[in-house]
Amino acid sequence: MKELVRQYLDKGISRRKLTTGLSAAGMTTVAAKAMAQALSSPTPQAVAAAPAGAVRDFKGTGGAVFTQQLKAAGVEYIFFNPSTADAPIYDSLVNEPAIQLIKGVQEGAVVAMADGYARATGKLGVAIVANVGLPNALTQVVNSWKDQIPILLAAASIAQDNVGREQFQEYEHIESMTQPITKWNWVAASSDTIAETTRRAIKYASTPPAAPVYLSIPENLLRLESSGQIYDHALFNVPMTIRPAKDDIERAARMLIEAKSPLMSFGDEVTLCKGEKEMVELADLLGLPAAGGTGALGFWSKPFPTRHPLFIGGVFRQMRFPENVDVHLNLGFKHGELAMAGAKQISIRRDPASLARGAPVDLPIVADIRLATIDLIEAVKSLATKERLKQIADDRLEKARAFTSEQAKLIARIGREHSDGGTAIRMERLGVELEQWLDKDAIYVCDVDSGKRMDPFMNFGGDDKRYIGTGPNILGWGMAAGLGVKLAFPNQQVLSVVGDGSFLFSGPQPLWSLARYEAPTTNIVLNNKSYNNERNRIWMTGGAQFKAGRDFTCYNGSPDVDYAAVAKAFGVDGEKVMEASQIKDALARARKANMDGKPYLLDVNIQRDGVGAASTWHPEYSIADKRARKV
Repeated sequence: MKELVRQYLDKGISRRKLTTGLSAAGMTTVAAKAMAQALSSPTPQAVAAAPAGAVRDFKGTGGAVFTQQLKAAGVEYIFFNPSTADAPIYDSLVNEPAIQLIKGVQEGAVVAMADGYARATGKLGVAIVANVGLPNALTQVVNSWKDQIPILLAAASIAQDNVGREQFQEYEHIESMTQPITKWNWVAASSDTIAETTRRAIKYASTPPAAPVYLSIPENLLRLESSGQIYDHALFNVPMTIRPAKDDIERAARMLIEAKSPLMSFGDEVTLCKGEKEMVELADLLGLPAAGGTGALGFWSKPFPTRHPLFIGGVFRQMRFPENVDVHLNLGFKHGELAMAGAKQISIRRDPASLARGAPVDLPIVADIRLATIDLIEAVKSLATKERLKQIADDRLEKARAFTSEQAKLIARIGREHSDGGTAIRMERLGVELEQWLDKDAIYVCDVDSGKRMDPFMNFGGDDKRYIGTGPNILGWGMAAGLGVKLAFPNQQVLSVVGDGSFLFSGPQPLWSLARYEAPTTNIVLNNKSYNNERNRIWMTGGAQFKAGRDFTCYNGSPDVDYAAVAKAFGVDGEKVMEASQIKDALARARKANMDGKPYLLDVNIQRDGVGAASTWHPEYSIADKRARKV
């Protein structure tokens, strides 16, 4: 599919051949035509008919052409780490107040900031990194790629006349390095094509299903005096809000009405399509039990209100409730297409590439999730009377309410029973404390696997807190992403939760940016001195480490890092929280710091648990002891 797109964009094949090829690759005719439209440049007629000022000629350096096209596309922030080759880009912004530069001191942190901003707003995140630092950036691009986040990653590459000469910091095939985890990559061919190439990158990154795109602009082109036409975003933005086929929607509506034990699963595409309200309306209309996520992983948002009586937790092949699922409706969850014995499966996705990829789907539909849900609601109402729908919904709701009520009691009991962690703080207790402390409109940012154990003790979605995480759980994302989220919503409380392992992945780099830009976020490090979940998973295989009772890989407690002290070294106040009784007062001090416009960090002493948790053994080795003795 990528090769077809490349040929089309390079004018190697016609639009007709593109749509024919996409259809042959498995896309519906409607979806193939919509993608072709999204990739097409505005026609000369569309440009000529554009409002005054929507198309303008511009002359300046290649760097200035690049930033002016970003500005015309609505870009307000560029997240960056500087290099000499990028200088024309930053020179062009000296007298350009419309774009704000946000600096990170490591490329991975730069991408994570742009990613957090893009998740929070739905807008394009723009990151510019040093050419030689691209491998650092790619560690965080994985999060954006897997979760379909629109990111434009750009770098100034080696000057064209120096390519292949083994110049300082040059390495070959740099663009192809990005191939597996970007939607596409381009190299600007000439200074006069920078505006067009930039538009193409923006359009491809932002067109659903969105994904990162890598744009390489040779250093010499950024410095050359150039000219180009700058287009307003409206001229090349195609939202891809595809409506489903009417017959498919009516068939799905009949299946849901007639089902004896239906289930609705939901995923991040609901969030990306802004279909949360409509999804809840559909669930209420039919009394559909709603499940999201698979256990702790596989999603980055929580679009369905977790306090709603129809919310039943995660979706699994064998559901505890409802039993014997006969119709499963999947709304926008890439991991939600599960082969359930005896169940007919309807899957509505906006990403045709992963639809029906891992399990058979009886009724696959490619469409915008919000529009499809609206149409499904109308179809249901047209196929059954109000009285029948109420009877169906009430019966299903009664059963769901009985289940979720018992679940809520169980969670509350676990919270009470786990309130005391002895010499360390239980994750459950911290979750209960955070639920009481967080504002109703707070944004909770989490990138730690084990930290998701706090999720059941907090309420998200609907009129409650917003949840932003990552599906693949690539560590080192959370603190930097929290800055990007706060940048997008400066008036809302933002809490970033990372593990000690995640903090060590990113290093202290995000702290530098939090301090420089006075980003009043609260940052919690869940410090259990280990990769706790990894040890559990490794030891549960029953291998040699488990049999010997020795953790060769996951203990982080030597050295015992003082994360609050690290934060203070970067100008971010913080404190260690050693006992459960200290949580409430520590959170109060964090809130005061945030209200004063300052970031704050809490180094929380979290209890290790699971297999081998009590052991602090690790393989000791001293290089100092291996030195030759001087006589």
